[in-house]
Amino acid sequence: MYKLKIGIIGAGKIAEEHLKVLKSIDDFSIFGIVSRTQKKAKKLGKKFGIKKVFDSIDHMMKSSQLDGVLILVSADNSFKVAKKVIPYQVPFFLEKPPGLSFYETKKLYNLTKKYITKNMIGLNRRFYSVFDQGMKIIRKHGKLLGILIEGHERFWLLKKKVKNLILKKWIFANSLHTIDLLLFFGGKVKSISKFKKIYKEKKGDQFCSIIEFKSGTLGTYVSHWHSPGGWSVKLFGEKVTVEFEPLEVASWVDSKFKRRKITPSKYDQKFKPGFYKQMLAFKKLIRNGQIEWPAQSLKEAIDSTELVKKISS
Repeated sequence: MYKLKIGIIGAGKIAEEHLKVLKSIDDFSIFGIVSRTQKKAKKLGKKFGIKKVFDSIDHMMKSSQLDGVLILVSADNSFKVAKKVIPYQVPFFLEKPPGLSFYETKKLYNLTKKYITKNMIGLNRRFYSVFDQGMKIIRKHGKLLGILIEGHERFWLLKKKVKNLILKKWIFANSLHTIDLLLFFGGKVKSISKFKKIYKEKKGDQFCSIIEFKSGTLGTYVSHWHSPGGWSVKLFGEKVTVEFEPLEVASWVDSKFKRRKITPSKYDQKFKPGFYKQMLAFKKLIRNGQIEWPAQSLKEAIDSTELVKKISS
């Protein structure tokens, strides 16, 4: 089977992590790279043996029949770059967030419908091997009864290194990851009760939501941006609890309170967790034209960004 020609847009740290994975999968051939800073693109291109460094996105998109494109740019540029790529009708992978608002995500989705452009959103936590194993443990014992997600953001540290534009939209730019996990584990939402408080940030920095899912599972989301903490998930099953804290580190407790570790896959140990399986899903999208669970296209991302909007409004 022929190799898929892939174009890379972006030359930052996240691009390097994706390139490590791409180089390990025989089905991919990296055609070229482009970045706002050509010097960075040349440096990354040299490191990964990418021969073609382009001076513009349009130049790369027009130069050859690409099979797929990875959009790996900063959060404040994702919407703008994706909007430029969509009309070329080349399947694309867009690193989160798809936009800094529900409106931007919906606009991109409508564009993909207009141009019939296949796409996938980079929410790599959905592909964590420990999540997959954890859910299998829950199902083995019965139903998923409850979900508790803590998405604390350490905002006082972020202010020193993140652009102000992105900080103002931080719940879409970054908290999307943890809020999306509510839907990943719980499924469709039936009802939601939520509270928001303002400690320092004008649009809120303390969030608490109680969700009932159509499956009958209950979910809780808590996020305090100015309190020490991190990201964690607890899944409550029938006489079993599975814990992810931090998200990459997992264990489960049985009815006798015996705790057991959950070991990540060899790929999640070798690469940034979730990235390898995530890229296999993108390969399937290019080959078969279909998005497969747990991957999300912009169509599915509408639900995630709408939930972000509800929690933060």
